[in-house]
Amino acid sequence: MTLFPVILPVPEGTDRLSGKERVALQSTVARKALRLSAERSGLELGELRKGKDDVPQPCGNHYWSISHKPRYVAAVVSDGRIGIDIEEIRPRTGSIFDYVASTEEWELSKRKDWRTFFRYWTAKEAVLKAVGTGLSGLKKCRVVNIPDEAHIVLEYQGRAYAVEQLQYRDHMVAVLKPGNRLQWVTPEAPGLSGGPIPLVV
Repeated sequence: MTLFPVILPVPEGTDRLSGKERVALQSTVARKALRLSAERSGLELGELRKGKDDVPQPCGNHYWSISHKPRYVAAVVSDGRIGIDIEEIRPRTGSIFDYVASTEEWELSKRKDWRTFFRYWTAKEAVLKAVGTGLSGLKKCRVVNIPDEAHIVLEYQGRAYAVEQLQYRDHMVAVLKPGNRLQWVTPEAPGLSGGPIPLVV
């Protein structure tokens, strides 16, 4: 199966909304991205439900995952367990490097900078979302190989997970790649349907 991870922008002006309204709008845009991913895959999604710990439940025989940030959202549909994460590449406190990865993990990379940090972070988030574990599994999810600038391999509970990544503008996006081919769909892609998302909740 070809997976179609979709990235969409959140409408400008969301800073005028309350925190709850802003999250609701981001969620609306993320679900539009999810519908576009399903449409590109030739799938029909039914009712989207979440189980305990806010974990997305399969929709028929299909799995789904979304991620949203203030400026962009990402979503993907798959025929197997899937996870996606998007993060803005921006400095945080330096101590967070040791929280996200061990010294051995950092030694796998040529650089220990904020771009690499968000490669590690989004890859781990994508894996943990796919297995239905929260951030409590972060330390047990380890980077074991970095083949190139678009791929990273992690190990969690004795199993290897391949993740594909894309830097879209100043955001890093990671999606689990369980033997599937990926075709990224960005806002510039031709044929995106559904029209704009209005700035209302």
